[in-house]
Amino acid sequence: MKKQKLGLAFTLSCFSLGLSAQQANPADASREDNAAFVFTESQLNENDDMSQDVNAFVFSNDDVYLSNVGYLFSPMRFRVRAYDSQYNDMYINGVRFNDAETGRFSYGLIGGLNDVTRNKEGVDGFSPNLFSYSPLGGATNINVRASQYAPGSKITLSGCNRNYVLRGMYSYSTGLMNNGWAFTGALSYRWGRNGAIEGIYYNSLGYFLAAEKVFNDRHSLALSTWGSPTERSQQAASTEEAYYLANSHYYNPNWGYQDGKMRNARVVRAFEPSAVATWNFNINDKMRLVTSFAAKYTNDGRSALGWNGNASDPRPDYYKKLPSALFNVYDDSTPLVQEQIDLFNETTERWKSSKANRQIDWDQMYFANAQANALGKETLYYVEERHNDQLAFNLSSTFNHNIENGDNYTVGILAGSSKGMHYKKMKDLMGGELYTDIDKFAARDYGYNSIVIQNDLTNPNHRISEGDKFGYNYNIIVNKQSAWAQYNGHSEYIDYYFAGQIGSTQFWRDGKMQNGRSPLHSLGKSGTARFLEGGGKFGIVYKINGKHQLILNGRYENRAPLAYNSFIAPRIKDDYVDGLKTEKIAGGDFTYSFNTPVVIGRITGYYTRFFDQVEMDAFYNDNESRFTYLAMSGIEKEHWGVEAAATFRLTSELSLTAIGTWSDARYMNNPNAIKTYESEVEGERQQDRVYCEGLRSNGTPLSAYSLALDYNVNGWFFNVTGNYYHRTYIDFSTYRRLGSVLKRYGGEVDDQGNLVNASIPEQEELDGGFMMDVSIGKYIRLKDGKSLSINLNINNLLNNTDMRTGGYEQNRDDSYDDGSARAYVFSRNSKYYYASRCNAFLNLGFRF
Repeated sequence: MKKQKLGLAFTLSCFSLGLSAQQANPADASREDNAAFVFTESQLNENDDMSQDVNAFVFSNDDVYLSNVGYLFSPMRFRVRAYDSQYNDMYINGVRFNDAETGRFSYGLIGGLNDVTRNKEGVDGFSPNLFSYSPLGGATNINVRASQYAPGSKITLSGCNRNYVLRGMYSYSTGLMNNGWAFTGALSYRWGRNGAIEGIYYNSLGYFLAAEKVFNDRHSLALSTWGSPTERSQQAASTEEAYYLANSHYYNPNWGYQDGKMRNARVVRAFEPSAVATWNFNINDKMRLVTSFAAKYTNDGRSALGWNGNASDPRPDYYKKLPSALFNVYDDSTPLVQEQIDLFNETTERWKSSKANRQIDWDQMYFANAQANALGKETLYYVEERHNDQLAFNLSSTFNHNIENGDNYTVGILAGSSKGMHYKKMKDLMGGELYTDIDKFAARDYGYNSIVIQNDLTNPNHRISEGDKFGYNYNIIVNKQSAWAQYNGHSEYIDYYFAGQIGSTQFWRDGKMQNGRSPLHSLGKSGTARFLEGGGKFGIVYKINGKHQLILNGRYENRAPLAYNSFIAPRIKDDYVDGLKTEKIAGGDFTYSFNTPVVIGRITGYYTRFFDQVEMDAFYNDNESRFTYLAMSGIEKEHWGVEAAATFRLTSELSLTAIGTWSDARYMNNPNAIKTYESEVEGERQQDRVYCEGLRSNGTPLSAYSLALDYNVNGWFFNVTGNYYHRTYIDFSTYRRLGSVLKRYGGEVDDQGNLVNASIPEQEELDGGFMMDVSIGKYIRLKDGKSLSINLNINNLLNNTDMRTGGYEQNRDDSYDDGSARAYVFSRNSKYYYASRCNAFLNLGFRF
């Protein structure tokens, strides 16, 4: 019997399967045409189930390292220096388009518009530029002025087996005409169903319109507008046990059958119509003023299953539905009885025998609602749509002056205001007839007659119909202003620059519902949080000779905390995180750069230290059966490492590129935390501490290496690239490392208030691995200026399906008793993402 239990334990600990992340395109001639797949929605902050930290877009076209790592390492969701994407800025015509509330840029805003977003300038966090005071992770500016597009038309057709399977684009530009006008337009469409992942569909339209009037040599006015309305379903991570039982690395628990047809519970509907107006004023030959004003409206709704009353969790891979939940296969102290073994085998066989058994059972939920209707009871199951809409306005004005001796300086101002509108609405009652807007967890704790259970005291016991808002409804308003200046100087042997910025940020919450758990702090405007920001940076380039340089950069800055992280429980009240203060960042890098006829590249060492960061976790707490907020403050982190890249010109047609990075990014302290439950009444909060010192940043390889061979001849190009990744860590559960949780399993507090004798769970490091990509293409010049381009890319050629790109621990303190002490078991609990299997992308472009 003991051997049988050990066999079961071994089986459950060896599951090794998963989900996919999209692969990039390594060839220069096809990077832009395939850019929609270089940065997929799941990677670039458009998927709630994925890490929201990817920032590996192309920074600089003349830097071997930065111009390659974005698309080479994107299958592993690589982040340059492991920085969060809030430290990267995206500008369009000189206006910052990052979300003021979250700090991140949504790539869905320009989705499918590859052919009209090619003209861009990218810089790292230290290089001077003419459009911004670039943040730590760098900045990119996309030029969408109509006069900057070459005249003519282009048709692009693409086919692949990824998130979508077909794409078509058409663009047309007049160029700058004799009357001073220029016009550009583009239209695109992307479609897919069950491409890379079963249960996934994709439906997206993109449009772009631009007009510009050049009045004379000094003045021009440009207006551009675009959007990409998209509806797409999502994939989700799952546990190794579920992947094993489904016998697929690409098992997706988000969908199931309804009347024999596939239906996905997680559907994103997003549309971000945007516009920017730009005035260019060439004051004289050496002075230029560029002023832009932008407006953006975001409508972003994401559906999810909801359940009510005593309804069971409908997720097919919910841990209590898995065989491992039936008994503890790790515990040898209690003999198994035959009934347990039979039930285990029966549950395992049920999972394996039919696809429908491991997917969402829509028909069963509709049946349960019909039964509830017949008894006059509340709807048990429904689909809600969670909205994070936004209306934003931004202004930017930049003045540049080239001085007589070749030096120059730039000054700029920025101002922006945004209103984030957060609410959820009833998308589908699934045949149900009665749903009352109360909090089911509060009802369990306080009873149905208590006002505490009301989500909106101004409309108690509101009966919800499809399309109605319910649960929560609040706005977050963020205003930002800043001014910056930069000076570039040079001499025979030394180039240098220094720059500074000063600014301020104000934000507040405006509640639209009076929540029964917090009647005094939920409705209306909160107090305003105000922060003064500022910083400075410098760079010195020592030119050893025309081929070798030494570069030293440094910076220090204060940044306002993100409004997204600053409220303890924003869905129910307007309380701020305790001790909220500006984040401090100090760091620099040192580079040896070389550019010879044979080899070009650089070697860089860097160091960055973060102080007083704030992070927010929001999750359903399985252990305590209620929704939980966990706000951490005073976080300190350290990032350091080495980057190296070189391209060797072996012949005029053949080149070899080698790239590598080794880095470390970890928490340096155990930050304070406040734990709050949605079902708690006003004023209740629990002070705690998260014991995470030494744990690493998650979701990106901290070490990555690449070797690529490029051959170009007579318009043909060939590329073979091999990439190796390792030292990727999963996202750790802050809940599992709370002092209050650790004390339940042996931890004690000493006289200084420190936790001792606690078994703090280690962070799981994922196995490294190798992937290979190949590409081939041809550029054909035709008569009358026409051209044809053909690109074929095959990614993950060796079909390595064991590469986990990341994952996360679930917020449960699963434990077992080994006979002597309590210990954590993580192997059954964590969920993982996997890199996509071998896939191909074919692109045809015709310019005329």
